[in-house]
Amino acid sequence: MNRYKIQFHCHSGSDPDDFIFHSDKDVIDKAVHYNYDVLALTCHNKIVHTQELAEYAKKKGLLLIPGIEKTIEGKHVVIINASKEAEFLQTFEDLEFYKKNHIDSLIFAPHPYHPLPVGLVSLRHKLDENIHLFDAIEWSSFYTKHFKFNNKAKKKAEEMKLPMLGTSDNHVLRYLNYTYSVVKAPQKTTHDILNAVKKGNLEISTKPMNAILLIGMTGRLMFLEYIKKLYKFIFK
Repeated sequence: MNRYKIQFHCHSGSDPDDFIFHSDKDVIDKAVHYNYDVLALTCHNKIVHTQELAEYAKKKGLLLIPGIEKTIEGKHVVIINASKEAEFLQTFEDLEFYKKNHIDSLIFAPHPYHPLPVGLVSLRHKLDENIHLFDAIEWSSFYTKHFKFNNKAKKKAEEMKLPMLGTSDNHVLRYLNYTYSVVKAPQKTTHDILNAVKKGNLEISTKPMNAILLIGMTGRLMFLEYIKKLYKFIFK
């Protein structure tokens, strides 16, 4: 078995919902800098993956897999190896139909019990109600030494015998390497990597954020999101 460093939750300037300054290629370049083997861009409600980006990543030794962080019934769900149809999912019933017809995808629950601001879109009870749709539960980078927001998610994963997947949920490039996963798989292919995650053949590497850093970054993201919404309102 080979070991591959993967990052399955990050955002770029192509995200239609978040105000982010770095480009898709910036994320790829930074992932290469941190020696990632596999990456998925998971912008909100939009698949930004293109063949051009995949080729750009491949030339740098990086496997780029299509991804999306989709809002379903007001809650966030991440789909890896996502097809264009994922952009149109609206209900968990839609997601169930999608899963049955896309068995080669990986569906995981991002920051499922995290408080504000992501708490508004965290799955919470929706995860319990739809647990059969999820292949993994996220260990989110957004926690500190004293505020261990991932504990409830870890307990749920253990209860349901689901793997935990460490991700950065990255919006600011310099934090891309705070939390990630290392999978054990035969080859660096989409099929082998996703199967390894589903089987729990992975380890999480993570370090807590400084509380001031987390508060500052969260405030920055909320402010920029407000500015972007205001911009859309004025110039729509």
